[in-house]
Amino acid sequence: MTDEKQIREWLESGTITQEQAKKMIADVDQKKKELGSTKFIVAISTIGSVLLGLGAILFVASNWQKIPDLTKVLILLGSTLSASYLGYLFKYDKKNLPKVGAALFFLSALLFGASVLLIAQIYHINANAHSLVLIWLIGVLPLVYAFRSEQIAALTSVLFFLWVGLFIFRNGTFGENSFISFPVIYLSTGTLFFSVGGLHYFKPEQIKIARIFRIAGLKIAMLSLFLLTFTAFSGDIMFSLEAKVDGGSPQLMTGIILFSILAIIGLTINLFFNPSQSKTNSFENGIALGLLVFTLLFFFFPVESNMYTIIYNLLFAGLTLFLIYIGYQRSDIKIVNTGIFWISILVLAKYFDFFWNLIDRSLFFIVGGLIFVLGGIAMERKRRQIKEDFEK
Repeated sequence: MTDEKQIREWLESGTITQEQAKKMIADVDQKKKELGSTKFIVAISTIGSVLLGLGAILFVASNWQKIPDLTKVLILLGSTLSASYLGYLFKYDKKNLPKVGAALFFLSALLFGASVLLIAQIYHINANAHSLVLIWLIGVLPLVYAFRSEQIAALTSVLFFLWVGLFIFRNGTFGENSFISFPVIYLSTGTLFFSVGGLHYFKPEQIKIARIFRIAGLKIAMLSLFLLTFTAFSGDIMFSLEAKVDGGSPQLMTGIILFSILAIIGLTINLFFNPSQSKTNSFENGIALGLLVFTLLFFFFPVESNMYTIIYNLLFAGLTLFLIYIGYQRSDIKIVNTGIFWISILVLAKYFDFFWNLIDRSLFFIVGGLIFVLGGIAMERKRRQIKEDFEK
């Protein structure tokens, strides 16, 4: 998209006239206003859809004992189909309220999940929670591609990571080894989702969906990596492969291996074929691939020292700086904000980790307060400067 900075450069070079520049700048300002208005409409419509969904669910729940089972099912299915029909009517048939139609599709996805969960309860279906979430995920996933819905793409991301946790740890045994394995399984699934998002760039019409999946995978991977910077997850441990299986759920090892293999395949395809056509593609997928391989080495070949913890701290700090660099290269303030957020969290966590037992409590909070206030001011100024550079 042409911005004001580029227009002024054309004006200075004589490519366009003063009148043309004024007209183009006015058009750019108008598009920015329309984009802001569109985002507001999407936000309001989505919130409205969520409230409608909650209202329908609460209505059934509050009158649970009074409503016959068949009537409950008809209400749930009728609400789901009605939301889908109205969404199609507004977005594709009448084409007069496309944003509201997209929000209604999102509502239908929520109602479908509520229907699955409540119908299972009504008829006392003996199904594990992960099975019901998987049915919900499979049921709404086609809507992502049929309607190119960013909201439903975000919902499927949440459902996928929820299903992974429920499936891997469904036995309910959260011993020491399950605790240690938690960030490992989610780092592998986070990188998998990141790679799947990249594969969506092979089809230009799926670019927005690709971004949703990549950002979701990035957030989960960053959270997992952050946990691995603590000794509780990566330091001074020594346990065998058998202990991992016995201490956690039987499917833990299979899940880590399977998700990791799929992630490696996806990242390799993105690395060599570059479907996103991004200049930083090699760095992004190369770093994700290296991080995943290193984590597998840590998981299968642990050592009785804090070596991995130190390395993970360095990797996390480097990755946050890399995110800021990538965001600046792409003029993407969201990625810059992500990097700044995680570097701030890392500094805060390590301050407590290193100095809590070393200095007096009052001095600890005074010094910490000064550091974070001054650091927050500096980072906010830098963030604003970067944002202004993007908008010039």
